[in-house]
Amino acid sequence: MAETKPTILVIDDSQASIAMYELSTESLRVDLKSFRSPLDSLLYLSENDASLIFLDIIMREMDGLTVLKKIRELSRHESTAVIVVTSKDYAQDRSIAKQLGALDYLVKPLKSQEIRELIVANTNAAQE
Repeated sequence: MAETKPTILVIDDSQASIAMYELSTESLRVDLKSFRSPLDSLLYLSENDASLIFLDIIMREMDGLTVLKKIRELSRHESTAVIVVTSKDYAQDRSIAKQLGALDYLVKPLKSQEIRELIVANTNAAQE
């Protein structure tokens, strides 16, 4: 039986950031789903599992910390691994992310290698 590929979710309203994740995961056996709309991502997450979520904080529609709070309110995602990513490193945001159970808090720009290493370390993703 083939192993199921981990589902990696990217929630970021920047198309450039999403393109970076797509490029970074080309060599990994993962199912990458990306959402530029936090509301669309919450709709998806209400009915689907995810192995790991990369979540941007600064978005127009809804800030990432609010999204993280809503993700945690979904029973299937109470303990889903979430890595918060932001271009602004604020101590208060870092503290809130930690309180909401974020696995990590990273400051952009992320490097492809860093994204791959985080996925491999936190899921059962394999290199292709």
